[in-house]
Amino acid sequence: MTYVYKPFELETFISKMYQQMGIFYPEQIDEDYIAAQLGIELVYSRHRSYADEDEDFKIINIHKYLDPFQKREVFFHELGHLLRHGGNQTKMTQMFRDWQERDAKRFTQYASIPYHMLQFIDFTLPRQHILLEMRETFRVPESLCQSRLEQIERNTRKSYAYIE
Repeated sequence: MTYVYKPFELETFISKMYQQMGIFYPEQIDEDYIAAQLGIELVYSRHRSYADEDEDFKIINIHKYLDPFQKREVFFHELGHLLRHGGNQTKMTQMFRDWQERDAKRFTQYASIPYHMLQFIDFTLPRQHILLEMRETFRVPESLCQSRLEQIERNTRKSYAYIE
């Protein structure tokens, strides 16, 4: 019996985007580099984290007092908003804002722990070891690793190979 993981369209998009940027290994994931490649101004300040776009100018501001793993998670969350959403959230219905937030969370999982890099995680380890390995390899909070691992498990299907 083998296990087959079929990536979602968004996962494939993110992996292709990274590969076009020359990002093939976890240690190459760098927020400053990704922002520069996408023409986004990345700022760290004492203000709340946010993303904004005005015509050709795009900015992501990250609260500078977050720990490095949280900063990375916030970066990908805000990047998801910039790449996938438009409009002013303060002028949207609550339902649409909620949908955008769920979508940004999904984007964060896939961008933080991309499909083409799952090969660097040993999924035969006990669950707590997998989470630790994901956390250290991708430098994101354990809660994000937990969500991503649950998503991977839901999307992994058993495939039976019949030998004739």
